[in-house]
Amino acid sequence: MKIVIVGAGPGGSTAAMLLAQQRGHEVVLLDRDQFPRMKTCGSGLGPRCLTLCKEIGLFDRMKSLALGIRGCRFVGPSGAEAVLASNTEAAWIIPRATFDSEIAFSAERQGAQFLQGYHVKRALRDAAGHIRGVSDGKTDIEADLVIFAEGAHTRFSIDRRKRRQIAAIMAWYEGVPYTSGVLEMFFDKRVKPWYGWLFPETSTRVNGGICYDPDDPEDPKKILHEVIDRNVGDRLRGAEQVGKYRGHPIVYTERVGPIAAPGALWIGEAARLTNAATGEGISYAMRSARVAAEAIGDNPAPGQILYEDYTRRTVRSFTLPLQTAVGFMNFVGTPAFSMISSLVTHKAVQSPLRWLLANA
Repeated sequence: MKIVIVGAGPGGSTAAMLLAQQRGHEVVLLDRDQFPRMKTCGSGLGPRCLTLCKEIGLFDRMKSLALGIRGCRFVGPSGAEAVLASNTEAAWIIPRATFDSEIAFSAERQGAQFLQGYHVKRALRDAAGHIRGVSDGKTDIEADLVIFAEGAHTRFSIDRRKRRQIAAIMAWYEGVPYTSGVLEMFFDKRVKPWYGWLFPETSTRVNGGICYDPDDPEDPKKILHEVIDRNVGDRLRGAEQVGKYRGHPIVYTERVGPIAAPGALWIGEAARLTNAATGEGISYAMRSARVAAEAIGDNPAPGQILYEDYTRRTVRSFTLPLQTAVGFMNFVGTPAFSMISSLVTHKAVQSPLRWLLANA
C-alpha cells in the first residue's frame, strides 16, 4: 500500500518507522513544521514509554540522549511531601524537539519519505466520499491509506462526541536548583484534579508547568506562577525565564470512539488517546501507532476488515488504561486522596503511591 501519515509527532513517526520496516509499503510522513521544532510538552517519558522504546528498537539511542530520572518529589494537596525514589532509572526527560526528530529521522532511515513543511489543508476524497489522499492546497498526494496523527488540533476527526479537554501552560527557566535525577509533581488544590510540575531538561534548565481546567477564568500565567511559587518557592528567585510561555489543549476520553473510516485511520491524540490523569500522550501515541502497524501488517490492503481489526485491537489495548486514568483523575479530586497524600512521609504509603504515579 501507499500510506500517507499526517503528523510527525511520536505517534506518526513511530507508525512510519514500523510500517517502513514491513518493507511492503510506500510510506510518506508529513509535517507542517521543519525539524527539529519546539513542542509544548513536559518531555517526560515514563516506565511504559521506556519499555515500548525497548520493544521497537529505540531504547539505546534514546537512552544516550536522556536525562535519567530515579525519583519524584511528590507534594500533596495538604503540602505534605516526600521524594519517592527508585533504585533504577524509572523515567527519562528528553526535550520533544530532540525526541520527535530522532523517531522521524529513524523512520526516514528505514525507508519512509519524510516531507517537512507540508501543511495538510484538506483530505482528498473519491466520488463515494472515501479518503484517497491529502492536499496542502498546492500539491495533492494520493494514497491507499491515510493515517491522521496530528494531535488534539486534528481537523479531520470523525469522532463527533463532545471534546473533553485539559488545558496546559508551561515555561522554561535557567538557574533553578534541583536535585539531580528527581522530577517534581505538585498536586496543588488550585488546579485539582490535575497538577503542576518541575522537570529538569539539562544540568541547568528546567521546565515548569500546570495542567488545569480550561474553563478557569483566571489568567493562565497567574495560575502557573501561583502553583509554581507555592511549591518551588525561593528556588525560582534569580532564575531566568527562557523564551515565552507556551500553552496547549489536551483532549482525552475514557472510551475509544470512531477511529477508522474508508481510507483512513486515526492514532494517538487525534484519536483522543491520552492519559486524563497526567495529560501524558507520548506513550499512548506510540502504542497506538504500533497497534495500527500490526493491524496493517496482518491486513495489508485497505478495506473494512482492516478498519474493524484496527478498531478492535485499539479498544482491547486502550479501554482499561483510559478508564483507569479517568478514575485516578477523579480520585485526585476527592478528600480521600488528600488524606492519603498527607501521609506520604510514611513508607507504607510511598510504595503504593509510587506505583500509582507510574501506572495510572
